[in-house]
Amino acid sequence: MGDGDTLFDALVIGAGPAGVSAALRLQQLGHSVLLVERSAVWPRAQVGEALTPGVRNIIELLDANDALAEVPHVAHAGSRVLWRSRTPDLLQQAGSAIVDRGRFDAALLALARRRGVELEQPARLLHLAGAAGDWRASLLCAETRCRQVRARYILDASGRGAASRIDCAPRLAAIWGEVDQSALAQLDGATQVEALEHGWLWAGCLPGRRYRLMLVCDPHAARQAGTAAPEARLRAACANSQLLRAAAGLPLLGAVQMCSATPYLAPDSWQDGRLKLGDAAFALDPVSSSGVEKAMRFSLQAAVALHTVLGDERPERHALARRFFEGRLVEACARHAHWTEAYYGQAWCADQPFWQARARCEAVGDGAERPELLAALSTERARLAGYQPPELKPLAGLNPARPLRLHGGAAIVELPCVVDDRVCLQQALDHPHLERPLAFLENEALFPHLARLAQPLPLAQLLQMLADCMPGHKAERIAAWLWQRGLLESVG
Repeated sequence: MGDGDTLFDALVIGAGPAGVSAALRLQQLGHSVLLVERSAVWPRAQVGEALTPGVRNIIELLDANDALAEVPHVAHAGSRVLWRSRTPDLLQQAGSAIVDRGRFDAALLALARRRGVELEQPARLLHLAGAAGDWRASLLCAETRCRQVRARYILDASGRGAASRIDCAPRLAAIWGEVDQSALAQLDGATQVEALEHGWLWAGCLPGRRYRLMLVCDPHAARQAGTAAPEARLRAACANSQLLRAAAGLPLLGAVQMCSATPYLAPDSWQDGRLKLGDAAFALDPVSSSGVEKAMRFSLQAAVALHTVLGDERPERHALARRFFEGRLVEACARHAHWTEAYYGQAWCADQPFWQARARCEAVGDGAERPELLAALSTERARLAGYQPPELKPLAGLNPARPLRLHGGAAIVELPCVVDDRVCLQQALDHPHLERPLAFLENEALFPHLARLAQPLPLAQLLQMLADCMPGHKAERIAAWLWQRGLLESVG
């Protein structure tokens, strides 16, 4: 059988954390994967280096702990943050680390190859024809060899470059350079974060005794003001700061670099037979260090959506998988935009134009071809903005002699959820006291059990009903959780 006759379940374009996470997960789920990476220089230079604690459970799911154990990293030594006032705060974040991202990416890629994911590198896609279920791809491999392959689905994790996108906030640019860590010994290895009138600074230790200095600012405002070249802007920002003034005149370990850092969503992330992952699908505001984690997590969700379609290509399953995929995409962008709006609004210089624009902003851009996606993003952001955590009711008020029922403001809705590695519709509880509809609690499905609470039910009977399909202690905790948040009410 020739290359042109080889049919892969998925052709993944891009071997960064998003692409490799999807490839590993699909391979775990029993699918054949071809991974294509255009860069001959590997590992590539990276902007992001921080890994948040949530990456750990992703690595565990991918069974990648051993592969990544030797990746050089710097345990998070705490942060000195000058944000809400002109006085720095000292913060700790357990479980965070700054890694050698090149080595991290290389370790993930090596693991994928050992697991049976086929790799073409360097290689690039020359031509794509066909349709979902039977794509025909022409690849140029090592600049000398053409290879024809077939794939049922295409996953694009090739990075930024979307032709159309919805910007989730005003534009941002990141400018960064590195200095020798020993020249800043007084910082004790701590990460530094400081709000300035026209942007903010982040600085932190990298493996290899390097210390990265990064300025995040508005590229348009800088150009309009006739500001100097990126290196001069970075040095001027350090000179005007409290925390990093000592770094302003230090020699750099290489050239200063600059890239776009605008958060966005690509409205065409799900096309018929083609999915986008990582930066090809969305980017988060760098004020949070969770970009790598969110990209990897979304790739796992995309892999489950694709697994659902590969196992059952009926139109209704395809529509459900797409609904799940786009729902997770919108939720990731909306939640992050909601958090960053609040964080920008807390800055000591929040009255300045740079900060005002980011503390109160709407998604803008090319949503014409997918107005429903732009509407979903706005709706989710509005829900998050209006959400107020409920005041917890004391358990002493739960009278076992009085029957319980679902609160009058509760509704039962259908929600796409992952069950046994496939997307399915699950009944969920919706209520103003919930940030989002709730289908599972303590890894237990709430429905159809709670549907019986449309009519009053004694507490003992509710507990027995739940205990029929879960441990009794879980049944008690779930009932208490629902009561305390006002999702259950007493009758009589």
